[in-house]
Amino acid sequence: PIAVTGPVHFEAADGYRMTTQNVQIDLNTRRAVGSGGGIGVVSTGSFSADSFVADLSERTLALDGNARLRMTPGKLRIPQ
Repeated sequence: PIAVTGPVHFEAADGYRMTTQNVQIDLNTRRAVGSGGGIGVVSTGSFSADSFVADLSERTLALDGNARLRMTPGKLRIPQ
């Protein structure tokens, strides 16, 4: 695993963004674990938490500790 103590910025081509600190990144499993707090922006709003676990292959993010999500009205796209 790669350990990063300073700021780490993740950004996807479709606009998803996250900034965090104290991250362990495992390139073999494509998982990132952050323990230094984090904030991010998704298409439907923004989020923050004390820690997270991200599966970069599956594009999933589990927030833990003071997790907050702010939804922007009208931005949620419902599949038809």
